[in-house]
Amino acid sequence: MKKVSRFYLIGFILFLVSCSGDKEEARSAAPLSEQALKFEIYDSLVVDYLGNLLLMDISPDGENYLMIDQNTDTIFVTNPEGEIQEKLFLKGEGPGLYKDSRWGLAKYISNQEFILSTGSSFFRFTNTGELQEKYELGFSVYSTLQIPNGDNIKVQGNQIYANISGRDIDEWGAGGTDFQQNARQVEVLDLTTGKFEPAIKFPKSSKFSSTEKAYFDLLYFRQLTVTKDSLFLIFRNEPKIFGYPINDLGQAPSVKTIPFKNFIENEPKSDKVSDSFNIRDLFVGTINGIHYTEDRDFLIDYLSGLSEEEFQKANSETGGNFSKIFEIAEKFNEGGFVLFDGSQLSPIIDKPEIIGNLTKYISKDEIWFSLNFSEAENDYSVIYKTKLVRQ
Repeated sequence: MKKVSRFYLIGFILFLVSCSGDKEEARSAAPLSEQALKFEIYDSLVVDYLGNLLLMDISPDGENYLMIDQNTDTIFVTNPEGEIQEKLFLKGEGPGLYKDSRWGLAKYISNQEFILSTGSSFFRFTNTGELQEKYELGFSVYSTLQIPNGDNIKVQGNQIYANISGRDIDEWGAGGTDFQQNARQVEVLDLTTGKFEPAIKFPKSSKFSSTEKAYFDLLYFRQLTVTKDSLFLIFRNEPKIFGYPINDLGQAPSVKTIPFKNFIENEPKSDKVSDSFNIRDLFVGTINGIHYTEDRDFLIDYLSGLSEEEFQKANSETGGNFSKIFEIAEKFNEGGFVLFDGSQLSPIIDKPEIIGNLTKYISKDEIWFSLNFSEAENDYSVIYKTKLVRQ
C-alpha cells in the first residue's frame, strides 16, 4: 500500500480550510442586498406550564428570565433551566398592584428588579413581586393602537424611554396639524429623580410634521431602539429611521431612508382629523419593530401593506364576514424581518414556521422568539433561541 505523507495530508486539510474561509469571506463581501439570511434555532427554554408564555426580558446577569402569560397577565420568573422561581399576579385594585392595562412588556432594570408600564403609571417590582416604587405620568396615554405585549419601553442605565404621547393633548388636541407641530412623542423617566420628561417632537424631515395634512394617530405609532450613545425612532407608516444623540434629544436627528421595494403609505387629503376610523388604515405599510445590532445594522420587522386594488380584492372575498379580511389579506401583505445597513436592505430573512414574535434581541448570535402558537399545541411552554446566519 502506498503511504501518504502526513505533511501532504496536513497541507491538503489546510488547503480545504483556506478554500472554505475564502468562500465565507466572499459571501461576507457580497452586498447586503444579495445575502440570503435565516434565523437558525440552536437552543430553547422549556417551562413546565400550559399557557401562552412570552419572554419579556432577561436579567443583566442572565440568571433570571421574566415571562408573562398573555392570556392571564400572570408574570413568571424562571432560571436558565426553565424552572419557575416565582409566579406573580400583580394586576388588581389593591395596594402594590397595577390596575390599568400594561403598556408593553416589563423590562429588567437590575438583576432583581423590573419595571412595568401602564397607561397612567410605571411600577418598579422586585422578582418576588414586592412594589418598590410607583411613578405617575400625570396624564393618560393616548393612542388608538395599544399593544400590551409590544416592545414599548427601553432601559438604558437609570433612564427609561417610552413611546408614549398624551401629555400635550390638553394644549394641542389629540391630533391635527397643531398637534403634529408641537406634541412630544417620547417620555423619559429618570429613576434617580422619579420624574418624567417629554422629548422629541415630530422631526421636520418627517411627513408627520405636516401643516397641510392631518394624519390619523394609528399611522405614526412609534417604535424605539436605544444604545449608550443614541436613540433611534421610527413611525409605523414612514420608511425612515431618525437618530438622536442620547444626551441631547432636542437636536435635529440624522435620517436614514429605508429602501423598501414596496411600502404602501397613507396620505390624507385634509388638514382636519377624521372623526371616524377607516379600516383601510390597518392595511397600509407598517414598521412593527426595530433593533440596533452590535455592528451598526438595523434589524427591522415590517409589512409592505396592500395596494388599493389588493385591499378591495381582499375585502370582496370576505363574504360579508368582516373578521376574515385579516386572514385573506395575508396573501397580499408581504414582509417579515430584514437587515438594513443604512443604505441597503437584505432580502427577507428566512424564519422557521415554529417561531413567532421576536421578544428579546441581545446580539446576532442570541435572538429570542416566542412559539408560533398557531403551529403547535404543547402541554408546556417553549421560548426559542436563534442566531442570524447566512444560508
